[in-house]
Amino acid sequence: MTTDTGELVRTNHGTSSEVSSETDTAVQTLSVLYGSQTGNAEFLASKIVDKANGQGYSAELMSLDMLTPQDAARKDRLLIVTATHDNGHMPDNAQPFWDQLQSAGSDLFKDVPFAVLAIGDSMYEDFCKAGSDLDERLGELGGKRILDRLDCDVDYDLTSGKWIRGMLETFKTVVPKKRDKSPQDSTVPGANLGEQPKGTRREPDTATVVEARLLSAPESEKEVWHYELEVSGDSRNYRPGDSLAVIPTNSIELVEDLLGFLGLAGSEVFGEDGKNVRETLQNDYELRLPHLGIVAWLVEELAPDHPVRNLVESGDRNALEDWLWGRDMLDVLQETRSTDVDPGEFLSMLRPLQHRSYSIASSPLADGDRVHLTVSTVQYETAGRRHSGACSGFLQSAAQAKITIKVFPLPAHEFHLPHDNSADVIMVGPGVGVAPFRGFLRDREVSQARGRNWLFFGDRHEKPSWLYQAEMEELQSKGVLNRLSLAFSRDQQGKVYVQDRIREEGGDIFAWLSGGASVYVCGGKQIAPDIDEALLAVLSSHGAMTPEEAHDYLQSMKSEGRYVKDVY
Repeated sequence: MTTDTGELVRTNHGTSSEVSSETDTAVQTLSVLYGSQTGNAEFLASKIVDKANGQGYSAELMSLDMLTPQDAARKDRLLIVTATHDNGHMPDNAQPFWDQLQSAGSDLFKDVPFAVLAIGDSMYEDFCKAGSDLDERLGELGGKRILDRLDCDVDYDLTSGKWIRGMLETFKTVVPKKRDKSPQDSTVPGANLGEQPKGTRREPDTATVVEARLLSAPESEKEVWHYELEVSGDSRNYRPGDSLAVIPTNSIELVEDLLGFLGLAGSEVFGEDGKNVRETLQNDYELRLPHLGIVAWLVEELAPDHPVRNLVESGDRNALEDWLWGRDMLDVLQETRSTDVDPGEFLSMLRPLQHRSYSIASSPLADGDRVHLTVSTVQYETAGRRHSGACSGFLQSAAQAKITIKVFPLPAHEFHLPHDNSADVIMVGPGVGVAPFRGFLRDREVSQARGRNWLFFGDRHEKPSWLYQAEMEELQSKGVLNRLSLAFSRDQQGKVYVQDRIREEGGDIFAWLSGGASVYVCGGKQIAPDIDEALLAVLSSHGAMTPEEAHDYLQSMKSEGRYVKDVY
């Protein structure tokens, strides 16, 4: 059985540079450089290094913030594995390298063999843009592309294997560029590579939950909490629109259930780090969100007619994701295996435990060193087991126990208030998507911004689900919130959503846009195309634009930073 389902792979079909047929007789070196925001790209890069070393390479793994372009240009063979972050941007640990690459000499990478593996989410407009940008720039600087770039969707375990095997075989045929091996100055003006930045996943800040308040009514279909955290370090230095990353630990209940299934006591040690398996499962591995690759591995031993094996072999990613929805790692194990799972091999297949990021719902001007978060709690029961979100449940426990947790800031790239405080802003944030706009409004109130503010908020029902209702009504009475448009989809016979309100208010929206207003959207990624369509309809109806003109107008707003999304 193969997990390389070609129909799920995207590649850049540009012309690859030719490679030499001469085989390098010396030890074949391979430098794997990664740009990673959540840890997935780093994990994949480390697996490639293991595979390469197993095939006789001398492979090294390095984060892109550990070297300059000049350092990279002196490598014999380069593989770059990178994710894309926040509306098409480089991961934070790849940004300095990318910035330096912009001013590099035109032939810096002349004849340096390279390949790029990009990871992204095709639900976003700028799918794999970071990898695409690096691939194009290295080619512009004279690099020898030995294989077309692979653009992997979130299911990279199912789509990358064939490409990786081909890459390793192709690199074996490459004769590295002959170069002067004498020491060279690898510094770049403005670069300080010896000191890692603080307030990162590797060196997080600390925080304590000092206030927890239930926002939703008891009868609401979902439980939403308002948390206030006292934070340390760089996490205090944020702007409205930024996010805070929380590093959770897995629930001890889930860990103990997994240990029981695997037949382990928890004191066993796997690997060279000296940690016992209980500690490793609780702190290091993602157990709440099983990935498709581990499912594919688990079903290899199943009978050919097993329904989950058939599902994997169908290559239907949507069906696979639907099946995985709501299942944690223990659910998947119970439905695919009995007790024949090798614990060490199982641990090697797990991905790193990811941080969870939350839009900040406060303003430093209004709230000092406290960071406010708006968190929807994930909790449900299925198959006789109680499930809770890895981080939403963790935050509830942290609030009750008053324990210190690990956090770090995630600065937004464009999702900030206009520099001109006389500019109008239109904010679209249904459900917990209202969080950053609460921060915007608190900031605009304290700074006495002269621009007008218009908020579109929605949920299923008004009574149990109108988050921050009293605050929003008070801001209206003060004249801070000039317009408030509400859409509670199930409070009337026909469903009404925020995009419907945008169409209804089209005349006034077009007047605001004509006056220079900025539009911000925050919410689930499925909302983004709906808001696009609603705004295009407004431009066509009230701006007398053709579909092409409306599209160009919206694109110009994006390029000017006047139409920005924070979707997840």
